[in-house]
Amino acid sequence: MILTRYWVMNIKDKLKVEIRDGSVSLEPNRGMASSLIWFVATIVVTAIVWALFYKQLGEGGRLLCIGIIVYFFIHGIRDFVFRINIRYEFNHYENAVYRDNLLFHRKQIMQLDEVVIFVNNIGNDWYYAMGIKQKQFLKNYKISPGFGRGTASQKNACEYEQQILTPIEELIAKLV
Repeated sequence: MILTRYWVMNIKDKLKVEIRDGSVSLEPNRGMASSLIWFVATIVVTAIVWALFYKQLGEGGRLLCIGIIVYFFIHGIRDFVFRINIRYEFNHYENAVYRDNLLFHRKQIMQLDEVVIFVNNIGNDWYYAMGIKQKQFLKNYKISPGFGRGTASQKNACEYEQQILTPIEELIAKLV
């Protein structure tokens, strides 16, 4: 039910985009939240197997179950803190781009008039990234979900470009 509702939502709702006068903010990795459901499910199933078959598993099986639980727990916490809850804010009035997350709170990462937006490829997936002009390939930040080569993915990319990327580019163009 939750996943079905997620896929029906438009891109602005999925990424928690807020477009206000002079600023745009978004959470580009919000789509990864569904992976947390799978992590929790894996942990629960492994814990049930470990509890029900404790004696039959032997020491190696018990250690494997504990290893799986610890791995998915740490991976899930890392994704939750450092990836899913990252918010970028493009602020025209302060000429700044901010990154906000749970641990480090709000931090200016660059000036808005220095931003260059480009496409970055990883295997068969691609996404939009931003960086400082002339240094964008040294340090950059992912500002969109990953898009693939399929028709549905191309539709999502067009929707992202029209509803989110265009307002960001308009903010940048006001300063140049």
